[in-house]
Formats: sequence, structure tokens, C-alpha cells
Amino acid sequence: MIWRFPDQRQPVVALLGPRQSGKTSMLRSLSQGCGSTVVHAHLDFHETPLDPVSAAALVAFQMMRGWDTLRRSPVFHRFALGLLALNENLEPDRSRATDQIKGLIQQYTRNTRRGRFATRLEVAVDATMDVVVTGALSPLVQGQAREVVGAVRDQARPVIGSLLQSTARWGLRDALRWHVAIPEAEAAGSVDALIRLSSASRSAAVGPLLAAFLADAKDQAERHPALRSSCSCELPEEYAGRAARHDHAWVLFVDGAQTPAGRRFLAALVAARIRNEQNGPGSGAAADPLVVLAACDQWQPEWTTRWCEPWRTTPLPGTPQRRVPLLSRATRTRWTRQDEAGAGPDPASAAHYWYPVWLDPVSEERVSYLTDDAASLAAPIPASVVHALTGGHWGAAIALQEQREGAPPDGETGVPQRPLPAAVDASGRPLWSRALETSLPEGLAAPVPGWAGPQPVVLAAAYLADMRTADDPRVPPEIADLPRSLELLRRNLWVSTFFHRPSRIREVGWGEADRPPVLHPWLSRCALSALSAAAPAGAPAARAEGERRADPWHDVFTRQAQALASLAATHNGSGVAPSEQQLFYDLALGEFASVAEALANRFDRDHRAWVRLLDYLASAPCRLVHELSAQESYALLLAGIEQTGRDVVAVATAKLLALLWLYNDPLTERNRRWDAQIEEGFERLSHNSRLLDVSALQQAGALFA
Repeated sequence: MIWRFPDQRQPVVALLGPRQSGKTSMLRSLSQGCGSTVVHAHLDFHETPLDPVSAAALVAFQMMRGWDTLRRSPVFHRFALGLLALNENLEPDRSRATDQIKGLIQQYTRNTRRGRFATRLEVAVDATMDVVVTGALSPLVQGQAREVVGAVRDQARPVIGSLLQSTARWGLRDALRWHVAIPEAEAAGSVDALIRLSSASRSAAVGPLLAAFLADAKDQAERHPALRSSCSCELPEEYAGRAARHDHAWVLFVDGAQTPAGRRFLAALVAARIRNEQNGPGSGAAADPLVVLAACDQWQPEWTTRWCEPWRTTPLPGTPQRRVPLLSRATRTRWTRQDEAGAGPDPASAAHYWYPVWLDPVSEERVSYLTDDAASLAAPIPASVVHALTGGHWGAAIALQEQREGAPPDGETGVPQRPLPAAVDASGRPLWSRALETSLPEGLAAPVPGWAGPQPVVLAAAYLADMRTADDPRVPPEIADLPRSLELLRRNLWVSTFFHRPSRIREVGWGEADRPPVLHPWLSRCALSALSAAAPAGAPAARAEGERRADPWHDVFTRQAQALASLAATHNGSGVAPSEQQLFYDLALGEFASVAEALANRFDRDHRAWVRLLDYLASAPCRLVHELSAQESYALLLAGIEQTGRDVVAVATAKLLALLWLYNDPLTERNRRWDAQIEEGFERLSHNSRLLDVSALQQAGALFA
């Protein structure tokens, strides 16, 4: 994306990811990678909410430093002259205002590179004249003639200075002509155009000034291309031909793009590009060198005209929508496809310049660095477990690390097995509570320890746990606040197809089916931990009357299953929910034995469909792992299973369901012993099948070999 060829437009890249996912760290890393080779600047609207004009001034200031690949530092004459005029308080008298603008131009000219050189030359010429008049001619010129020569010198001095500065002003001719050519000038002269700009409001001047900034960047890139001998790019062999002659784009890193100030600046920048293209039609009219990489933790509706929302499985039919790529796989070709004939809406629209990409999750190696088992910390957690639990979320990994650092080295904190309910500070507050408070978007309240009723985020997490409902536009009306909660979680990028962690047997059962959108595993696990730890509603009264206390976990999933059954009856004419979905909720409610039996009864119908159903059921939320370790949960689920007189298929099915169900939990560490049991289970099923085609079972078993 940083390689640039002539007349290439540059995108505004929206780096997408939920809050605290590592976007800021990525921007800093890329900025350091640019070093002194690629012209770049950085804006942080979280720390400094600047207006668009001030933000552009700061960018220009940062880019005017020295760069190894440029012979001269960049200058922004068009932008600087406009900014000087805007900030000048002009006199009401026209002639005085004209003199003010001329004085500003003269003062600015003297501060340019050519102006400073002319000033030094003026001093040298003046000193030479003094030497000539007072020294070399003194024996020859006496009396009145000497006075005449001195008078000529005094009159020539300002003329010579003006002539020298006029040559310096010659370097500003393009900048002054640009201000004459803009629509706001109405074909007036350069001085009158700057007077008109100075009289405009700051909001009205945003468009011309940002257009001037981009025009300056384009002019600099064309007149002073980078020195290829100073380029530090590592060129792959396949690009050794054309890429060896590449140029560099200029990069602007923007943090806090979703803030009001960040949105105003980026909207004004895109509008300035559109303005330059309309005022100078042609293939390279708007081809300024600036690539913008903006960190965004919210989806903007205008992107939907060209890009598929990350929480949607497939693009809308009949639209030019395309899938959002990962940052590591983003290419210019994918973005420029919209320039093809009939590829989408008007190229002059703002959406044409945006290029949303998804931030890659933190790698397991990076997580391993944060959770180094050799560190002298309490309760180390394997990196693979942390990576699965956090979903590669930077803030979540940091939270787990801080929890370890705050735990006593020899304390019994329960962190290794169940870190989320473990205390995160001296007050005993569980980690899931602080994680929800810092992660949830505005408008969604975080549950606190001891809450009695299910919060909207908990209901949304329970609903999104079912992969078959996550992409369903029909929402059960019986679940309170669910549409609003889903909308907030989606818009704030907590629901995405990128978060789906496919099991090892998914491809066998589902083939090349698209990944379903799911809630981020960190947020999902925290919300379900809150549900598991919730106090039963009306507990004191229930105990007094000797009745069974209402269990929030059981209540939430029971009501959700009933709501989905009612929704299915409304649309399908059936009085019950689809049987497979009902089995999913039965398993979430802990009815393991009945679900395993129903699954075994379906074994000899279609093995590939059976593997698909097995994978679907194993994705159900498991409450046991919130209270017990994976080993204890497995022992409890299969207690005495082989002494019940069940046949081989039933026993193998129960073992596979239990193992894959527990494997679905991020806190379950993969181990070779369980893999061998799963492989053995599929092998036994293939040997006891009544169908000739057992390839699906063999393929699934081979994945655990």
C-alpha cells in the first residue's frame, strides 16, 4: 500500500477493530517502520481534539522535517498562505487590507528557503557597496561627488533587495495562482483572493485550506520524487522489475478517528479530495500521495454502499458490496476494483475513497511474550489458552497479565483454571466485571457482582452464542432490549465473522460455508461468566418457602429457546422450534445425556450431516467449565457411561460430544490424550456404521491424528 506509481489515487484506510484491540499499537509500530524513509505524520484525536484546519497545520508541520529519501524538506506554500490570510485580522479599509496581505506575502517570502537565501545575498551586496563607496573609490571621489555616490547607494539598496526578494517570490507563483483558480476567488487576483479567504469563517475556509494542503503534497511528490538509492524497502523477487522503480506514498496515521473531531477532519479531507478532482478533471487530478490509516472502532453507515458489514455473512445481493479484508491481506487492487465500469456508485462520493480493513488479531507468539511462563509471576496461563480466551484481543491479554502481576506468587487465586471469576484487585472484584466495564460501548450497562436480573449484554451474548441465530434478521420480540443491544455491539465491531473460531471438524461438516458472525470470545466469555455467577432471583423468599430457586442461567436459555420456537411457529407454521436448535439449547441447559442419545439416534442417516450437527451442538455454551476444570467436567459428563449397557455407537457419540463440547471452551488446553480419544471415537463409529460411505468420519478422525 505504501508503494506508489504515477497518477494513482490513495485510499483512506479505516483500520477496524473493537475497543482496545491494539489499533493504537499497530499505528505506532507502522509509524516506527516508516522511519525517515517514508514521509509520514501522526494525529491523535483522543489526546488533542483539533479542528480540521489546526489538524492539517500540525500534519504539515510534522511532514516538513528532513527525510533520507528527499533532497529537500517538503513545503506547503498554498496551505501556508491561506492559513496566514485566515488568521489575519484585516482592516475595514480595502487599501489597508491590501497592504496587509501584501505584507504577509512579503514576510512569508522572506521566510522561505529562497527568501532566506535572497536575504543573505542582499546583505552581502549591501556590504560590498559599502566597501566600494567608502574604500575603493575614496581617493577618486571627493566632495559633492562623494555625496552623490552615497545617495545613489542609499536609493539602490531597497531596489536591489526588492529585486532579490522578487526572485524568491517567483517560487510562490504556483501557490498564488492556485488561490486565484479556486471557485471561492471568483477569478480575482491573488491578493484579492487571499483577502476573500481571510474574510471567510473558519468553517467555510476548511474546504479551500485542506484542498490547498493536498495540492501542496501532490506538487511536492511530483517535483521532488524520492531518492531510490536511499530506499530501504525489501522488494520481493516477483516485484524486482517494476517495483524497483516505485515511489513512496505519504502516510498519515490517525488515532481516534471515531471521535467527533476525528470524524470532522477525515470528512473534510475526503471532501477536499473530491473538490480537487472536480476542479481539475483527469486521471491524475486527485492523485495526491497521501495514504490515511485511521483507527476506527465503529462502523460508519456510508461504507455500506461499497463494503459488506463485518457482521454479515455474505454481501447483499444485487449490490457492489465486497468483503472487508484483513489488514495483512489488504491490497490496492482490491480497493481499485471499484473504479471499474459499473462497479458501484458515483466515484465522486465520499464512500469511494474509503477502504475499511480489519485489524489482524494479536498472534499467539505475541501473547506468549505477554504471558511468559518463565516470569516470576503467579499462576501462569499457557499462551494457547490465553490466545483462545482473548481472541487475540490486545486489551484482554493485558488485563490477564495485570491480573497475574497483582496476584501473590504463592496465593491460591484460581487464576490458572478460571481467571475470569478470580479477583483482579484488592477489593475482590472479578476480572469479568472490570473487563465488561472497560469494553462495552456507551449505552450498554455492565453487570456487577451480585446482580439479580439479566442485563441486556448478557441476553445478547446468550442469543449470539447460537451460530444459527447470529445472522438471522428476525429477532424474537420477547427478549427485552435485544435489537438495541445487537445494534450497539455490531456498530462497535464486537460482532464479526472474523471472530469465529472454527473447530477442527467444521470443514468436514460444513464444507466451504461462510463463517458465521459471532460475539468476540472475550466479551462472550465475560458475559456468560457474569450469567453463571448471577445470584438467583428472589433467593431469600424461595429459601423461606422451601421452593427451588430460579437459576438465571436456566431462565435465560429456557426463555430464549421458547422465544425462538415462537418465532419459528410464526414464520414456518410449526408449533415447536427446529429439532436441531432445540437440542442446542437442551445441551446449554445441561441435558447432556438426552442430547447425546438423540445425536446417536441420527447417526446412520447421513454422516456428513451428522458431523455438521455434532459440530453445531458442541458450540453450545457450557456452564460446567465456569465452575469446574475441563478434566472434572469430562469425568462428570461421562460418569459410568460404559456401564449403562449402551451400544458402541451411543458410547462413542457421548464421548465425542463431551470432548468436543469441552474443547469448544477457550480455557480447555489442547492435549494429545484427548485428541487420541477423539480420533478413536470417530474410528469406532466408522467401523460400526451401516452406511457404505464413511469418508466424513474418517476425515474428521484424521484431523486429530
